Amino acid sequence: MSKQPSYARHAHRVIPYFSGIGLVMLLLALGMPPVAAGKEDKSFTPQAATKESEGSVTTTTELMALDQENWQRPQSAFKWIAMARDIKVPWDTFGRQGWMTDDAYVDPVDPGVSEFSADTEIFYLVFAVSALDAPSQYRAAWFYMPDGKTPSEELTGTDALFMEMNEKAGYLEIYRPDDGWKKGKYLVKLYFESPGQELYDPNVIGTMEFTITD
Repeated sequence: MSKQPSYARHAHRVIPYFSGIGLVMLLLALGMPPVAAGKEDKSFTPQAATKESEGSVTTTTELMALDQENWQRPQSAFKWIAMARDIKVPWDTFGRQGWMTDDAYVDPVDPGVSEFSADTEIFYLVFAVSALDAPSQYRAAWFYMPDGKTPSEELTGTDALFMEMNEKAGYLEIYRPDDGWKKGKYLVKLYFESPGQELYDPNVIGTMEFTITD
């Protein structure tokens, strides 16, 4: 897991009975830069539009990066979220372990970790949320970053968790690909979406990173 910058509109026709000075005073009173009649001012570029036009993957992910070390606090749509080596649940539950809990949280084991060895089979994103307005889905999708900064367009893996309105905690599984981990950095995109929806970048609500080492 929407924003369209608004642009000022400039008048192109000059009312005949305004003098040149009167036109300048009118434009200044309206908060608009004076422009020559019949010409469009192309120097006006809203900040939002600049960010949007510059919007590389790196810039976007930096703006949405979650604090992985100081995880015990609200961030984005989460009461808290942590990357962890393992999980601990209070009791056996229906379906996915820890899935159908109500007030009981899933506890992260070794939270705040972000480095894993190449033989790691699976680790977790554990989180708590406020009550939902409707059944929804949280998803993690992770991508390899060959240069350590820019994620590949090729998806390495994804996991989704459907949550009912009464559920307040859950986790997502980050698992080793069939051909093994490539050593280096990976970017995880976190989505909040409708059940069954395909990956859609406007649904991104945060990002995290992890590193595969020797």
